[in-house]
Amino acid sequence: MPSQTAAIQWQQFLNKFQNTLWKVLDWIFPPFCPGCNKTGIRLCEDCRSSIRRISDPICPVCGEPGNDSSICQDCLNYPPEFDRLRSAALFDGVIRESLHRLKYNNDIGLGEILAPFLVEVSASQNWDIDLVTSVPLSNERLRMRGYNQAECLAKPFAAMIGKLYAPSAILRIKNTKSQIDLSAGERRENVSGAFYANSSQVVLKSVIIIDDVSTTGSTISECARALKLAGAKGVYALTLARAPIRTDR
Repeated sequence: MPSQTAAIQWQQFLNKFQNTLWKVLDWIFPPFCPGCNKTGIRLCEDCRSSIRRISDPICPVCGEPGNDSSICQDCLNYPPEFDRLRSAALFDGVIRESLHRLKYNNDIGLGEILAPFLVEVSASQNWDIDLVTSVPLSNERLRMRGYNQAECLAKPFAAMIGKLYAPSAILRIKNTKSQIDLSAGERRENVSGAFYANSSQVVLKSVIIIDDVSTTGSTISECARALKLAGAKGVYALTLARAPIRTDR
């Protein structure tokens, strides 16, 4: 479809332009590595090599690391709406510091540095993807922060794999409290009915959702439910990091 091809090419051009802009800004205001504070580099090789990647055995559905490759108990008890979820690394050390800086310290240039980790995981899955979107923030939280950290990862990811990024494919229609410190059950209840998907953008499409961190997968599962209700034929998910699950109290 020519219009979609043109849109993808435009997004790739903007991504390259933004890359150049970050290089200029880095020359004027030298960055520092989130892991060791080394000046002049966004993520040094030593810290990059210390990142704990997630590998098999994992749950084949949600990607939770485990003792074998069978479906985890949580997916058996509460089958998620997404088809598959994978995460690049454990939420600790350099990855945790990088995401905290991206999310809370306005270091949005880190999205370009971290997105290749998602590309690597995506390439290993051979998913047939039509478009890319990201877990949306509420309007209130977006106004407070000024940007969506998941979008900072999703936009360069989409450009790198040559797929259309559709930021309005899914919207958050209900303000929810932070998922931090909530149990698995509380997380599912907290995000229930919080999202709406645009059927004109997703019907009969295979969609990949990007987020920064997954814990129980409840937020992404609820996004996937909205996408499938809107007619998406498949929903996959990628997160940069995986945090330990806090079980129900």
